[in-house]
Amino acid sequence: MDRKRLEGLRQAAWMNYLLIAVNVLVFAAEMAGAGRGRGLERMYRAGALYAPLLLKGQGFYRLVTSIFLHADAGHLFNNMIVQFAGGEIVEKNMGHIRYGIFYLLCGIGGNLASVLYDFLTREYGYSVGASGAVFGIIGALLFMILREADQMRSNSWKMDRRMKSLLIRAGIMTAYLLYSGWTNPLVNQAAHVGGLIFGFVLSMIMAPHIRSDLSGLL
Repeated sequence: MDRKRLEGLRQAAWMNYLLIAVNVLVFAAEMAGAGRGRGLERMYRAGALYAPLLLKGQGFYRLVTSIFLHADAGHLFNNMIVQFAGGEIVEKNMGHIRYGIFYLLCGIGGNLASVLYDFLTREYGYSVGASGAVFGIIGALLFMILREADQMRSNSWKMDRRMKSLLIRAGIMTAYLLYSGWTNPLVNQAAHVGGLIFGFVLSMIMAPHIRSDLSGLL
């Protein structure tokens, strides 16, 4: 492979595409086995998150398996479209392997927030979806945008119109996605909020290893 092709491979967000492909393939496998039991029963067998099990010290693998399960095509599409748009930028700034680990940790973080919420409210139910990981991506984008804005201020640079517009758009997008979750009783909002916070905090910890190329957003 020549140097130009190798550099192109390094620049491509292949980890993000791989994770999207895994989500799609797992959903296809779910649909292929749709006739084997009812929806909830099938989800449980496939590895859906169920807080009572984890609180008993069982089924910790569900913190990971549930990330790649989705309730229906709409659920999958909504998560993957946000992941496709935002994950590419995060991966290019974070690096392929770091991004893959980050994605899984945010998914697990969102699931842990869901388990905690279920424990506190005593409202238990099955939970599936990559939402925690996807909101972790949003948390990383918010961190990168805020860091760039802070660096501009600390260097006595005035934020240009594009940066101001980016801050406003990021805030509106995050608020809208959270609002959409709160207005839908079927959405696991605890996983959304948990993933968002986890992604932002984890990005702060990983800050020395995250570049600040926001050209894909500006």
